[in-house]
Amino acid sequence: MRCSCCQEELVNNLTLRELFFSSNRRCYYCEKLFSKIDQETACSGCGRSNSLELCQDCYLWKQKLGFVMNNISLFHYDEGFRQWIERYKFIGDYRLRGAFLVELTQTLQLFRGYLICPLPLSKERFEQRGFNQVCGCLDLTRCSYEALLKRAELTPQSEKSREERLQMTQPFELKVSKEKIRNQRVLLVDDVYTTGRTLFHAAELLYKNGAETVKSLTFAR
Repeated sequence: MRCSCCQEELVNNLTLRELFFSSNRRCYYCEKLFSKIDQETACSGCGRSNSLELCQDCYLWKQKLGFVMNNISLFHYDEGFRQWIERYKFIGDYRLRGAFLVELTQTLQLFRGYLICPLPLSKERFEQRGFNQVCGCLDLTRCSYEALLKRAELTPQSEKSREERLQMTQPFELKVSKEKIRNQRVLLVDDVYTTGRTLFHAAELLYKNGAETVKSLTFAR
């Protein structure tokens, strides 16, 4: 059995604690790369850590759009997570997609009855990368998901400044009929919550076309 992050054999790295008490597939060293966000003290809007009340960013979103995202983020976007996403998403090491399978699967159980929708890549970006990094992780959970949206925007988010992200025009269109999402609860899934602009664009479109509730789950914040 190999570590789902570094791909080293777990049998050589397991501590007694990991052997008897841990359900993760990460070795001791990789476990320290991922810092979980305490959901009890996170912002109820964006998942920002240590924000018991609605944070200032979410307050402004609510004033502007009339709703908050109700996002859950699993981990802090720190150096450890940055290393993982660099290897998985940008270098393309597809073996790393199961790095936090346990946490992702457990969190998805909170959203039974929701249509689960990973944020799509543009056709050009998908052809360049060869996979959707969110779908790769979701596939291992064996949780069904649906492509409700399609994306035309080409410039990758990682190449944009905070100001450019906030000013971004609507990049999404519906990929399904309005009847598919009318009165439905939808969970959007993305890798990183930065400004929230991309998620809010998707949520706006879904609400406009009749969705009852839209929430989001991101791997890191």
